Amino acid sequence: MFHDLQTAYAGILSPTAVKAANDNIGRAAVGTGPYKLKDFQTGQQITLERNSDYKWAPALFANRGAPYIEELRYRVIAEPATQLAALDAGEADALGLRAQDIAKYASDARFKVFDSFTFGLTYLGFDAKRPPFDNPKLRAALAKAVNKDEIVQVVFESKLAKAQCCPIAESIQGYDPKLKDFEQKYDPAKAKTELDGLGYKPGADGMRTSPDGKPWRPVLYTTTSDTHGKISTLLQAQFKTVGVDLQIKQLESGALLAATPKAEHDLYLNGYSWNEPDMFSLFLSCDRITSSNRVLYCNQQLEDLIRKGRTELDQAKRMQIYFDAQKLVMQESPWQPLYMPVSKTAVNVKIQDLRQGQAGGLYWHDAWVKR
Repeated sequence: MFHDLQTAYAGILSPTAVKAANDNIGRAAVGTGPYKLKDFQTGQQITLERNSDYKWAPALFANRGAPYIEELRYRVIAEPATQLAALDAGEADALGLRAQDIAKYASDARFKVFDSFTFGLTYLGFDAKRPPFDNPKLRAALAKAVNKDEIVQVVFESKLAKAQCCPIAESIQGYDPKLKDFEQKYDPAKAKTELDGLGYKPGADGMRTSPDGKPWRPVLYTTTSDTHGKISTLLQAQFKTVGVDLQIKQLESGALLAATPKAEHDLYLNGYSWNEPDMFSLFLSCDRITSSNRVLYCNQQLEDLIRKGRTELDQAKRMQIYFDAQKLVMQESPWQPLYMPVSKTAVNVKIQDLRQGQAGGLYWHDAWVKR
């Protein structure tokens, strides 16, 4: 709990402000940070202005008072080419980069490129409530058909993602490289053997049928994002090499969130973002099946570990609990972890003393502008 209290999610809100703004609190936010919300233009920009009364900066900053920069403006620019033009012209001072743009700005003396891992990962999930994916042996067999390195190379040019072995990303406390021994590693030959053993045999066209001899075309649900579309297409090709005719269904976020609790999907491509090993309670616990547990996985042994992890005060013992939780999930395979996103941000060198947080965010409190 104390770990969660130090996150932005637990920021202090003024009861008076909340009551006055009502449902508009997101556009009229009153907080306790170094900047105040000045302007919110939907689809255009958000402007923050310095909180001159701020005097309680954490010890990690050299400047313990109000920030030096008077105003921060976050602009919405839809087209990548227009974004880059604004950065080059000095109309924008910082920009998150696409893979194809990294080399250019890394070698440009006008900019410094900040790079970092993010808290969380993208995974391929199996609907553990819907037959036949309620069988962990089938989930494990298909997990072995997934080539994570190919996804990272083809979709992200090996620059904006890093393949992951485990449910807890390596950027998060609780990650342990020893868990690689329990990973469902890419092994298409073994995947074929295990599918054969489960009764999913290739037909005349090379595509596998279900054990009763009927056509088997599992459906992957995912969002309409371009990245998820590319990943889904790669997964479809990878599954085809082991004889599985994977179908893809891309839905808008609202429709996807409505469909998954109904167990309409066979597989699910999405991710999570969290900075604490207790993410199991949000994404894989039994009481979250109708909400954030999109793979509908429920395991009493994992529930017991979740409860122990949330109450254990000894950090070494707590990490062992999450080691055991990850080992269980990797063996049961409701998820096949795919990759951890990597962020690359180009910043104009006139911005001095800009710092980067552990989660990749840029901290502007010490920053100032060199004229």
